[in-house]
Amino acid sequence: MLDHGRGKWPYSVSWNWAAGSAPGRAVQLGGKWTDGTGLTENALILDGRLHKIGARLEWVYDRSDWMRPWRVEGDGVEVEFTPFHEKVSRTELGVVGSETHQCFGHFGGRVRADDGGWVGLDGLTGWAEEARNRW
Repeated sequence: MLDHGRGKWPYSVSWNWAAGSAPGRAVQLGGKWTDGTGLTENALILDGRLHKIGARLEWVYDRSDWMRPWRVEGDGVEVEFTPFHEKVSRTELGVVGSETHQCFGHFGGRVRADDGGWVGLDGLTGWAEEARNRW
């Protein structure tokens, strides 16, 4: 995975981030904090080779039940993530606060590689999260 940050964060920011791996395959997916920048941190690694996913991704999940399956979709991305554990972190200090729901689970679906072929994600284990911060 690549934790691609920035030098100066806005006061209030939220993001989605997910990563999963299995022998010979790995995926990293992100969203929200790069909206409007033209950048993404989305990629597929297949047998040691990086395949960039440049598309903006749509994240669909149930904020009232974090353990329900999540969907991540976009051009060349059709991913389902099924959680088996949720870790919640919350801090509220008035003007400063954070809340993160990080779920661990299994990936399914598929992602398109650079050559146009689809790569299945069944069997990848990892996490997906939503983080909201004021700092």
